[in-house]
Parts: sequence; structure tokens; C-alpha cells
Amino acid sequence: MILSHYNFPLEYDGGYYIYNALSNALIDIDQDTYSVLSSEKNQNGEFDPAKLDGETVEALRKNSMLTTSYEDEFLIYKSIISRVRAERDTMHITIAPTMDCHFNCHYCFEKFKRPGNISEEMMDRIIKFISGKKEVKALRLTWFGGEPLMAIHEIETFYDKLKAHLSDIQFSSNIITTAYDVTEETVRILKKVQITSMQITIDGMKETHNKIKRIDGVDVFEQIIKNIELLNDEYPELHIVLRVNLTKANALEYPKLVDSIFERFKGRKNINPAPAFILEKDIHICNECNTGLFNHKERSAFILDLYHHGYDSPYARYPNKVMAECAIRNDLAVAFDPRGYVYKCWEVIGDESYAIGKIGDDGRIVEFNQLVYNRQMYGADPLEDPVCRKCRYLPICNGGCPIHRIQNKFEKCRNNYCSHYKGYLEEFLKIHIARSKRDRSDK
Repeated sequence: MILSHYNFPLEYDGGYYIYNALSNALIDIDQDTYSVLSSEKNQNGEFDPAKLDGETVEALRKNSMLTTSYEDEFLIYKSIISRVRAERDTMHITIAPTMDCHFNCHYCFEKFKRPGNISEEMMDRIIKFISGKKEVKALRLTWFGGEPLMAIHEIETFYDKLKAHLSDIQFSSNIITTAYDVTEETVRILKKVQITSMQITIDGMKETHNKIKRIDGVDVFEQIIKNIELLNDEYPELHIVLRVNLTKANALEYPKLVDSIFERFKGRKNINPAPAFILEKDIHICNECNTGLFNHKERSAFILDLYHHGYDSPYARYPNKVMAECAIRNDLAVAFDPRGYVYKCWEVIGDESYAIGKIGDDGRIVEFNQLVYNRQMYGADPLEDPVCRKCRYLPICNGGCPIHRIQNKFEKCRNNYCSHYKGYLEEFLKIHIARSKRDRSDK
């Protein structure tokens, strides 16, 4: 037996622990066990079970902290991800009912804004596409754009058509929006079409936000805040995430913004801010802006600093225990723009050079681009990447964003797709340990 390549022993606050990225298990150990595991790890993982008591050895084995070989435990991970990619019960569809938008945010990857909304003919084609996947039992639908609320009545029409054809399918939906176009009529439709979660983009405090999302003579920030209040008043069950886009230029505003949000929405439920980092990359970002973007180290350090100053975030959490990856590598997951172009990733929706084809009258993909399809389904695969295969973080990173990997490999970009845990996992685990201790003491 050898110690797992995915083990992370750590010492914290007088206690000793070991975490395994493959099983996602974190267990307490005593100091002697910690010393043995730490020293053995430094000796290429070779492990003599006689150095520990039988109960401890069994706990290590049960939590995948002992293995027969590094290749065998990688194959365990590979088998899990391969099953996820082959999933046929659930379909994830993204629809941009319009590529129009009121704003021209400098960081936005969508440089393909155009007027016009999706037609009923295109809706019928998409529904035929969905109906043709007989094995699908559940449909997850994301409304995207452009600004999808500019086509709110088209969203309602599509939903009516969908329910008429697929009344038995399990259905859930969400929307990504600026929330500028919210009215009472919008709220009525959101309820009707079963949108249960909404991501709203915020760009900093009022002055900063209004410089980025600018309409002459309009206080866009205040309008959006009022719209959020309307949403929460009329549809309190709707889960709202305020996605605060951060660059180095506005990052220091984040704590003040969070304080103001909690003060403004005091007593309200289902409204939560979260940071979203605009990372350095070599595509879609203007050269003028790229110098103000976060790199990997700066992002992780900023998240930790926020937490230690009293500002929690979804990033400062225990790693997700469910192994999954972007739906791009599942052939059932696709995105549609208003003109019927079909994509594998919503990040490039509207850029027809990334389209794998168009949706035909019969619901099948026509003008199929095998080159683009192959690159997005199979290209830059972390399971075949010699660096990722050897990375201790792979089971909690899953190779990062596939489209960024593809851009690096085929377009000579320099996207950093590594997890924010990389190089900092022990610090995030310490946060989890401290939080768990507090929770126990409060009971």
C-alpha cells in the first residue's frame, strides 16, 4: 500500500488532520499518526501499515487515503468523470432569447450584441430538438443573453410551447441578468415559467457601477436595487445571487458594497452577494483592461483576506463533495442563440465561429462543424493532460473551465483555469475546521 497522491495532512489550532481530494474526506488524527503520514509522504508515499494501529489504517483505507498505486486511484477518478460525461437522464439547455443589451461592459466576453429577439419558429425547432432526446427525464434551462429580460414575453411563449409538448418532464430553470428590465409583469412571468434562481451582475458601489453600466441620465445602480426589492416583495421564494464582478480597480469596494447591501436588504431572505473575479486572460478582454485583472494567486489571497476580515463568500467553503464538470463534455448540453446557432458553451454564445451548427426545421443540428465539435467535446481534456493527471487538486478542480482550456490549446491563449484552492487548500480547510468548531460550541 502507498499513501494517496491526493492526501493533504495539516496541523491547525492544536489538532491534526488529513484531507483527501478524491474521497473529499477530512478526518482527525493524532500527532503520532500525523508524524508518520507526513514523513512517509516525503518518502514517495511508501507506507508500512505496521507503523499505525489497525483502526487508524482502516479509517485511512475507507477514506481513500491508502491506495495500491497512483495510477489506480487516478482511474477511480477517471471512471467517475466518464460516467458524468455519459449521463443521459438530464439535459442542460441554455437559450439566449436575444443578444441585445442596454450596456457595453468593458470586461464582457460578448462582443456580438445585436438587436432582435428569438422567433416562434426558432422556439419550435428547439423544442423539437429537446423532444427528440427520448431518454431525458429532467431538463435544466438557463436563460442567458444579451439581456434575457429584454425578451421576457418570448421567454413566456417558449415556456407555454415547452409545457404543451413536454408536460411530464422534470423541469427547472434559472436566469442570468442585469435586472435592469424588472417590472411587475416581469415578476409575473418569472413565477409562471418556474425560474427559481437569478444571478444579477453588480459592478461595485453606485459610482463605479454606473460608469460600467451606463445610460445617460439614469441612476442604473439605484434602479437595479429597487428592482431587486420588487422581486423580493413579489416573489420572495426566488433565490437571488448578486454577482459582484471584481477587478483590481473596484475590488477594495467589495466590503463596503456588501455592508450596504446587507443594510439595504435587512430582514429580507434569499438575497446573497458573492464575488466574481475577472481573471487575466488573452481573449475577449481589451488590452487596456487586462492589466487590472486578477491572477490566480491574487484571487485566492483576496478571498482569504476577505474571510479573515469578516466577509464570507461561496469561495471560502469546503470543496464540493459532488464530482462534476462543465456540461460542455456531455453531448446533450447545448446553447442556442436567437438565430438558431448551436454552441457547447454559453461563454461564447453569439460568436458564430464557436458554433457547432444550426438548429434545423426538424430539430436536428444542420451545417454541422465537426472540427469545432471535436475540439469542444474532446479537445484539451484534463484526463489526457500529463500536468493535470499528476495534479493533487484534480478531483476538486476537474481541470477547470473547458472552453478556457480549449482556447489555450487551439488559440494560443493564456487563460488560468486552475482552482482557487490550488496552493491554498490547507488555508481553506482551516476555515472549515474553525467554522465546524464554532458550530459545535454554539449547540
